Amino acid sequence: HLKQLRGQLAQLFSNCLKNDRNTYNPHMTVAQFDSQEEFNQAKPSLILNESFEFPVQYLYILQRPHDNDTTPFHIVHQIPLGPMLHSISYKQFNSVHIKLQEFFQTMNLYESNESYQRKQDKFEKLSRCFQQVFNKDTLHCFTHSFLPYGSFRIGINGQDVDTVFLLNEIKSVNTETTFDETLHQLKHNSSTLNNYIVNLLETQINGNFKNEIIYCMKIEALFPIISILFNDQTKVEIFVQIELNNEQLIERKVANDLHLLESIHGVHDIERLLVHVRSPPIFQHLLTYIRTWAQHMGLYGQVYGYLSGYCWAILCAHICHKHLSPIKSLSSIEEFSIDEFFSLVKQFFSTFAQFNWSADTFCLYPKSYKPVTYSGRSQIYQRGSMRIISPSPPFNNAARATKKSTRNLIIQGFHHVIQLLDSTNIITTEDKSNALEQILDLNNDFPNEKMKSIVQLIISSETVNEFDSWIGWIKSRLSFFFSDCEETCHYTFQSQNTIGYQSTKNKALYAIAFQVDSTTLQQCRKFTVCLQKFIDQVNSFVNRTTSMKFSLKIISIDDWKLEQIKPKL
Repeated sequence: HLKQLRGQLAQLFSNCLKNDRNTYNPHMTVAQFDSQEEFNQAKPSLILNESFEFPVQYLYILQRPHDNDTTPFHIVHQIPLGPMLHSISYKQFNSVHIKLQEFFQTMNLYESNESYQRKQDKFEKLSRCFQQVFNKDTLHCFTHSFLPYGSFRIGINGQDVDTVFLLNEIKSVNTETTFDETLHQLKHNSSTLNNYIVNLLETQINGNFKNEIIYCMKIEALFPIISILFNDQTKVEIFVQIELNNEQLIERKVANDLHLLESIHGVHDIERLLVHVRSPPIFQHLLTYIRTWAQHMGLYGQVYGYLSGYCWAILCAHICHKHLSPIKSLSSIEEFSIDEFFSLVKQFFSTFAQFNWSADTFCLYPKSYKPVTYSGRSQIYQRGSMRIISPSPPFNNAARATKKSTRNLIIQGFHHVIQLLDSTNIITTEDKSNALEQILDLNNDFPNEKMKSIVQLIISSETVNEFDSWIGWIKSRLSFFFSDCEETCHYTFQSQNTIGYQSTKNKALYAIAFQVDSTTLQQCRKFTVCLQKFIDQVNSFVNRTTSMKFSLKIISIDDWKLEQIKPKL
């Protein structure tokens, strides 16, 4: 019906069709009128005799001045509907200009359809798997949700599928089931309940996917997560969150005038973020580009002291919210060009190169708005040499893993791009396309010219599942070691933002560079104490097996560089 209707309109109003590609993109417009008379005047004469259904991707909020009805409406917000943004891809409708899509395709910035489909398939299969145990027949006093977050939810190219399994206690008039009774008995010990749910999920996954997975196990990283590696190398990580009806907790929230609904890990953060971006497709392209630059520059990764993907998303959301030109129509989104994209990218780097990161806090909400602070908030949320505040309650510092050393490296990265752009004659669209490519060609300068020594970690294990668990634990200890190096020893360091896997797959190297020479490091008593503390934390891993090996050595930059030339075993 819609396609037929569009054909009729195309014949009647051919001069109004702005879409040169003549694509069929059905959408529905909801308008608000000040009076019944205005509504009657605008009421369409074409009426559909039969109802129809079609998928809706976005809700568009239009705006124009109230006192000037001659000014055309423009799109203020393009709000996505559903649990996930559609993945951006080449030759995609309702996306940016085809020339910009061609640039992204050439630079290999899009995720392949095959890769995305594999992730989608795993997510849907896991959803059905959990539904077998957690459903209305087995539970009356609890509900569950299985939701994506991270790059998979935003619809951009990412390595893993990050998900959250939410178990939520509700008030029910129905008789509790045996499963309800078990959960109620365990609810007074949060650790026991969490372990019970994790073990239940692991058992269910292993039973349903025993021929499809390499491993399924609990990993002690920044948060306890279930990690699954499928045979096709798709990795899914599941964060388990449990919300209980705790009367004391509710009373404390009411007393502090806080939101009664807890934020779902990673999910509400992204939903609140997307309110600011104005146009998700443009935001997705900007974030993909900036993330790729940060990864190339070695400035990406929370566990290594840099900014997480969520932090980069907050910064990109700000640029889109503040610097996107008014979106006059859907066609203006599809006409978003390389020139306009270059302006956004340039604005990103100039804005954050000039921001006073050592003194100021960056937040998306207005400075006049003061978010409620939790009494007795854990000290971990006060940490961080960069302060990038999450736009969703409880407004935590999303950049709390940053240190002074890594903050300065990130700022240097911003300035590096500005220097590149200032030294280049950029006039034409081709100039801008070349400049965008040159920015992505910038590489990680590790170790930089100021560094004089290296602490190298050597990690190994016999099996893949043990190895991933072992590395996950060691990475979770790095932040404490970085803090000790700065706060106790007053050393400046540069951390690698990747683990160097060797050809054997069960051995890896990781390096941390320091501005003092290797002799000074070895002779510094405070550093020796900090290093031993780090070793003790690594050795405290409760699931460690005899095959999980860990050692380290302190060497000069020159010796380390010579080792990099040697063939990797």
